[in-house]
Amino acid sequence: MPSHVGSKPCSVCGDAAVYRQVYSGVSFCSACFKESIERRVRKTISKYGLLREDDRILVAVSGGKDSLSLLKVLAKIERAFPRSSLVAVSIDEGIAGYRDEALQLASELCRRFGVEHRVYSFEELFGSSLDRLVRGGELNRLGLGACTLCGVWRRKAISMAARELSATVVATAHTLDDIVQTYFMDILRGSFPRAPIGLRREGEGIIPRVAPFRQIPEEEVVLYAYLSKIPFQETPCPNAENSQRDMVRNFLAKFEAKYAGSLFAALKTIESNIRPLEGALKACQFCGEPTSRDVCRACELEIAVSRKITVGRELLRPYIGVDDI
Repeated sequence: MPSHVGSKPCSVCGDAAVYRQVYSGVSFCSACFKESIERRVRKTISKYGLLREDDRILVAVSGGKDSLSLLKVLAKIERAFPRSSLVAVSIDEGIAGYRDEALQLASELCRRFGVEHRVYSFEELFGSSLDRLVRGGELNRLGLGACTLCGVWRRKAISMAARELSATVVATAHTLDDIVQTYFMDILRGSFPRAPIGLRREGEGIIPRVAPFRQIPEEEVVLYAYLSKIPFQETPCPNAENSQRDMVRNFLAKFEAKYAGSLFAALKTIESNIRPLEGALKACQFCGEPTSRDVCRACELEIAVSRKITVGRELLRPYIGVDDI
């Protein structure tokens, strides 16, 4: 767990500190730290207009520390807005020995907070589990990594669930680290980010996605979950160590540890230079989901996998940016 405590008392109340924010110099006791996270999430929601008083909020819950912490925070905030409602959705990709535990933890926490919980699977939505495609060699023949397909199909699954459940907005638990990682992956692939991640983007046929944790570092979400006694899955996905994101994550984590505040600086600089997307979104020819192209990325991959064919390089290029998170 994060332990940048030192010998100073809590800067807020004077009790024994459990955590010191290196980038701000503020020390927190357990209670004040948890309150600071919840207050910053409220501030982020208000500053960027992420949520509205009458929203039907779909919370994407994986069973990990980030999403379960977000569920707790939003459940607490939502109590003050009787016209709003929450529904939690988990996606079962079909990863043996990994997803089952996470789904159980998500289900238990939803019952604890009285939040409706629904589970959708790759098998029922796309006709195959991720494990089956990895074992069968289809992904290798298509030149795809497991994380590429998983990320696109998870996004599509969440969108399908949002429509079925009449959600007006999707809340994801992407942290400051996640968003900066995605921006860097864009840049390393030779493409500047196309739109800010996690900010409410309205449009005909679009169910916007928001990231209330976009100003919260990953390690602080971990500590919030720990201090809140939220049981979460600690076992990493078996496919994660082979992903490009994992390489970027490790680099940025080491850089932030040495130069505290770098992630905040990167977020501000990158987003201040993002130019608005040109052209309106249109409906995918196959599924009707909003896309900037004729066929959305998820349908392209679904067609390619189902046919077990090698398709053009442009079709299979892993798009990084708003579609990857």
